[in-house]
Amino acid sequence: MKIVSQTERKKKFIRFVAEKDLYLMLRNMGNTIQKIDKFQKQRIVQTVFVFIFLFFFALVFSSWFYMLAFIAPIFYYRTKYRKVKSKYTIWRFQRKLQFSKFARLLIPYLKQSKGEVSLYSIFNKLLRRFDNQADKNSLYTLMTEMSNKPNDIQPFVDFAMRQSGTDMSVLFMTTVYDFRQSTKDTSVIDELGKIASEELMNGIDEIIRYKLQRFTFFPTKIVMSSFIIVLGFAVSVLVYNLSNSQFFLGG
Repeated sequence: MKIVSQTERKKKFIRFVAEKDLYLMLRNMGNTIQKIDKFQKQRIVQTVFVFIFLFFFALVFSSWFYMLAFIAPIFYYRTKYRKVKSKYTIWRFQRKLQFSKFARLLIPYLKQSKGEVSLYSIFNKLLRRFDNQADKNSLYTLMTEMSNKPNDIQPFVDFAMRQSGTDMSVLFMTTVYDFRQSTKDTSVIDELGKIASEELMNGIDEIIRYKLQRFTFFPTKIVMSSFIIVLGFAVSVLVYNLSNSQFFLGG
């Protein structure tokens, strides 16, 4: 019979209460499982602390805080998730932008070479033009895997997934692989240009949708902020009046 340690049980619990895509998003952004577990644990602990804090206020000041003690922690917990999702949307756009930059640097080199210069040599030239160290490492990994597996398409697919993770980027890199393997047909390069442009436009559309979504909920946020202020004032007045009533009754 397998014995599950207390640490493993805690890990299972914190992962169980996480949103379905939380770990996937954070993993794609380069975080380790241990780091994500730590984030999720802190998130749960902070949420519990918010509940205890407001529950204490309810016991000491007013029963109105009981309702807030149950609503506010849920709101806080979901806010943490929404922040991760927001960062992930921006990160995906930046990845698409970097991949588009790679594609637009690659296409002129391929046209100039007319299939007579090795793809490895072209990638080596591109390596010097990258500013981002993560992109350099990713391309260097592709070059290493190309040397180790010269006839394998998988290194190209893996590079596309690391850099952008979209179907369009995978299509672009598989087309690059086909060009490398078989042909000197420059019409393939024109097709690569179309794919790169479409990938960039999809990324721009995604970030526009994200920005518009934020503006959609802007009036609601203003109303909710005003409601919280009014509610806080109402609770304060109620507590003050109840305190005075008890004082006069006691007198």
